[in-house]
Amino acid sequence: MSVRLSSPILNELRTFLPAYATLFGFSFFCPVLYLASPIYVEQIFDRVMYSRNVDTLTVLASIATFLIAMYAVLEWVRKKATSYIANAIDARLSRLLFETSNRLGTNGRTQGTLADFNTVREFLAGNLLLAMFDAFWSPLFIVVMSIVNVMFGVAGLGILTLTAVLAVLNHRLTKGDVGRYQRMALKEQEFSLAVARNSETVRVLGMLPPLRDRWYDLHLRTLGWQSAAAGRVEIFASITKFMRSYQMAGIFTVGTLLFLNNEVTLSNTFVAMTLMMRGLGPIDQVISNWKGYLSVSAALGRLDEVLRETRGRPPQLSLPKLKGNLTVTRLFSSAAGSGKPLLIDVSFGLREGRTLGVIGPSGAGKSCLARTLVGAWTPRSGSIAIGDHDLAHWDEDERGRCIGYMPQDVELLPGTVAENISRFDPAAGTHAEGIIAASELAGVQDFIRSLPNGYNTLVGANGLILSGGQRSRIALARAVYGEPNFVVLDEPNANLDAVAEQALLAMVEKLRAGNATVVIVTHKLNILNYCDDVLVLNDGAVQAFGPRDQIVNRIPRATRPPALNLVGGALEQQSAS
Repeated sequence: MSVRLSSPILNELRTFLPAYATLFGFSFFCPVLYLASPIYVEQIFDRVMYSRNVDTLTVLASIATFLIAMYAVLEWVRKKATSYIANAIDARLSRLLFETSNRLGTNGRTQGTLADFNTVREFLAGNLLLAMFDAFWSPLFIVVMSIVNVMFGVAGLGILTLTAVLAVLNHRLTKGDVGRYQRMALKEQEFSLAVARNSETVRVLGMLPPLRDRWYDLHLRTLGWQSAAAGRVEIFASITKFMRSYQMAGIFTVGTLLFLNNEVTLSNTFVAMTLMMRGLGPIDQVISNWKGYLSVSAALGRLDEVLRETRGRPPQLSLPKLKGNLTVTRLFSSAAGSGKPLLIDVSFGLREGRTLGVIGPSGAGKSCLARTLVGAWTPRSGSIAIGDHDLAHWDEDERGRCIGYMPQDVELLPGTVAENISRFDPAAGTHAEGIIAASELAGVQDFIRSLPNGYNTLVGANGLILSGGQRSRIALARAVYGEPNFVVLDEPNANLDAVAEQALLAMVEKLRAGNATVVIVTHKLNILNYCDDVLVLNDGAVQAFGPRDQIVNRIPRATRPPALNLVGGALEQQSAS
């Protein structure tokens, strides 16, 4: 029975543990082969210098050259091995983490997750991991020094122990300050990126000076925590540098005393000095790069959090295509990370093939309802069912192919217009009928033909810059791609001109004729003429729901909320005309 580790990310890496264990054991031969150089020097001193035998020099030089070459090859093999293993880890986890972080539905998390994974991967493929392996084998040099002379071993062990204690203290005493510095640096970066994304608005509205001052305040706080962390780190770094500089003097002093007592030769002292430098090298590298190890540890913790959130979700089944009446029962919902519910005990039913208009004042929870209906937000409680099945029970990808959704804020992904409309379906390129049908249904085929390369026009980052209305029209075609039976449109006509709005209304009529269930969130009340039912939200609760005319007529004008007064006025004017 396999043992599961407490860390999900380490559980994913268990497959590679034998490879790293082999690499760790393989690293034992690096210090062994490194001994060739000091032993060669010792033999030169003891055998060649006194005998002046060139043949002996030739043999020793040949052996030393071979062993040192093997040491160089071994180091190359180790680095190539870590690179290959890291690439295999990337192939196993990168797609999983990209998909997982996006499924969580938290804005901005994807980039952070991938950056954390890159940090871990670079550690597993870089010199820091090999330095840890080498540091583990550093005591081997102390053993060899003891063989030369016990006093060399005692001196080396003392220096090595003191260096290790400094490393532990460095970790314990700087961990808090380094963590606070990293969190503050992340806040500073997020703020600067947010300002950069809205740079045009910031400049036009004269917001740059106060935002500059706010960023500088965050920057100063970041520098403060960095200075606090660096101050402690520098203390230990200075002590470690002293130990590194003093080790030669210390070992040479011990060697001189032993030489004066006729216990060792000068060549033995030189060998001991070389071994001490090689033994402390990896430990010194670990201490010098301690901040990197802390960054890797923090990144692993965040990756674990992402995977735990996903694994905490129940498995979803593949169910039949969405078909039937929409039933929303006692729905409570809120934004991710927020404790305040934006939807409060929302319940209503919508027969299949009917169109629902959702209205209400700003902040009433209309967009929250749209996001929750399509599964972008997970409800805190309650259920959303189509036919006999709860939407939460559907496999997310299969459910998405049966749903049409247009968000309030439309962003197109880097790619062609055709790819955006087809939702980047790999098979859409060979079956363009679906793309053309969606474009015609949304009434955007003429607009797309006017683009420089038609359906092949690149949009998104580094592509053609489109207006908000143009992006909305492509998003409408994307929403109806594949002829979904359930369509949710959040403020679809917010950025449309009169011609595009007529195309939208024609699309709604076609969806109704095709027996699709449609939910439209809107502030423009003329679209209610094309709706069968109306839902009025106020402060996250249902204020009124029913057939359009009944909702308007059954509530006295004096007691109607502003939204309904507007609806009533609009409908009365249209009836009179």
